[in-house]
Amino acid sequence: MNYRKMLLAAATQLAVLIATAQISVGVFLPFKQKGALADRSVEYYRGLLMAIDSLSHDGTSFKVTAADCGTTAADMKTLLDETKNGVFDIVFCSSNQEQLSVVNEYSIKNGTKFTIPFGGRYDEWVSNPNFYALKVTQTDYTPKAYKLLSDAFRNKTFYVVFAGKNKEICPFAKYLTKYVKGVKTLSLADKEKKVAEAVADEKAVIVAAMYDTQTQNTLLNFIQQIPNRQAALVGYSSWYEKAQGTDEVKALSNCNTYLILNNFQRQNLPRTKKFLTQYEDNFNIKPVNELFSFPMWGFDTGYYLLKGLTRHKKDFYDQPLYSAPLQSALRFEPRASKQGLINTSCLLLHFKPDNTQELIEIKE
Repeated sequence: MNYRKMLLAAATQLAVLIATAQISVGVFLPFKQKGALADRSVEYYRGLLMAIDSLSHDGTSFKVTAADCGTTAADMKTLLDETKNGVFDIVFCSSNQEQLSVVNEYSIKNGTKFTIPFGGRYDEWVSNPNFYALKVTQTDYTPKAYKLLSDAFRNKTFYVVFAGKNKEICPFAKYLTKYVKGVKTLSLADKEKKVAEAVADEKAVIVAAMYDTQTQNTLLNFIQQIPNRQAALVGYSSWYEKAQGTDEVKALSNCNTYLILNNFQRQNLPRTKKFLTQYEDNFNIKPVNELFSFPMWGFDTGYYLLKGLTRHKKDFYDQPLYSAPLQSALRFEPRASKQGLINTSCLLLHFKPDNTQELIEIKE
C-alpha cells in the first residue's frame, strides 16, 4: 500500500468532513522527494495527524491541507493561494530557504504561524513573531542548560577541559567561561596532572570543551584511568547518539556523566506505549525503531502548537502550555522582545555510577 497517498487522502477526507473548521492547518513537506527525507516527512505527518485526532476529542475542529512542497518559491506560492485554501492559521513547511521567504511574507500579511519541523537555518525568520523555531542551535538553549546544571551542582566548581591540542570550544562551554564566575579552564595536553586532580575532587564538574567524538573518547578514557574519580562529567547529545552499546553506556556511567539533551524517548511511560500501539493500528505499520522518532516528533510538536492555537487563537505567542511529551518537551521564548519564538527546552540524562539512569528537567 502507498502510505503517502493514503495519508494525503486521509487529510483531504478530514478536511471535507469538517465543514466548520476552527483551525486551518497547512502541511507542506517534501513528501515526494526520494530517500530518507520523504520517509521522515511521512512519519512526521502521521504523528501530526494523531495529535490532531487527540485534540479533536475535546470538540476542537481542524481543516488539514497537506501536499508535497515542491522545490521552488513558485511551488510554495501556489500552495499558499488564498483563493484555493483560504488563510492558514499555521503552516508546517520545508527547510528550503527560498520557500521560507514566501511563507514568511505570507505570515506577516495574514498573521499565520509557521514552523520548520526538520530544522535548518532560521536566523532570517526569527524577527517574525509568528515564527516558531523547533530545532535550534546549542547557542539558543545554552542558558536553560546552564540553569539545569547550576541547580544540579550547587556550590561546585566547573572546569572546562580541552581534550586536544587545539582550543576549539562549543557554545555551551564558551558561555560558561564568559558568563559564569569562578569557571576554570584546563587543557589535557599540557595540564594532565591538574585535570586528574579535578577528576578526583567530589566538588568538581568537568565540562567537555567540545562535543566531537575525539573529545568524548579522550575524556572518558582518561577519567576511567583515575582510580579515585569523584567528579561529575558533562557531555552533549552527540555523545548519546554515539553511545548506544553496552560498553559505551558503561563508560558514561563509570564517569558519572550528565548529558545535555533536547529529546529523549519516554518509552516506558503508558502514554508512549499507547501512542505506539495506536500508530500501528492507524497506519498498519510499526514505527521505525530509531533513537529519534519522527512520528513522536510530529505528535509532540503538533500537539503543542495546535493546542496553543486552539486555546489562544491569533494571540498565541509564548504562553506556557501543559503538554506531556512522548519524546520532546517544548518551551518557547522570544530571542528578543516581540520576536519569533525559540524552543529552549533541554534536559539532563544522568548516567549514574551504579549503572542506572535518571532524567533531570527544569521545574517551573
